[in-house]
Amino acid sequence: MADTGRPRTVSEVLRKGYTDEEIANVYELGRLFLEAGFLKKGETIMAGITAVAPHFSPGWLGLSYCAFMQRATEKSLDYAREAYRADPGSARALLFLVSCFLALNDINGAGTYLGELREQLESGSLQDPEVRRLYEAHLARFTLRGQDN
Repeated sequence: MADTGRPRTVSEVLRKGYTDEEIANVYELGRLFLEAGFLKKGETIMAGITAVAPHFSPGWLGLSYCAFMQRATEKSLDYAREAYRADPGSARALLFLVSCFLALNDINGAGTYLGELREQLESGSLQDPEVRRLYEAHLARFTLRGQDN
């Protein structure tokens, strides 16, 4: 067999071989692992997704969740920021950012992203009842933290 140049890394092979549907399916597998409490397995899948498809915001949110659950809040914040960069309109990325900022006791940071969520909710562009409920819960935490400072 002739030498064809440098061997390709696994991530290079995968990056060229996944469709958007396959990425979404692999993400669902990772999400199921996370929901079942298998944090390391879910984290491994989410890391693979972000390596293959850095534009896929849910993969970054999965990593943010994993880091948050491991009490690595700064790392969780970094991943949430990547999710927001990948999809600036993502209400879930905004919720993750608020959670991280509140955990870090950064009231100003939390307030900034709560404001963005409020604008989406008030404009009617966001009508997901779960997001509204989480927004209201975060707003209550924000208000309580603001009173403590």
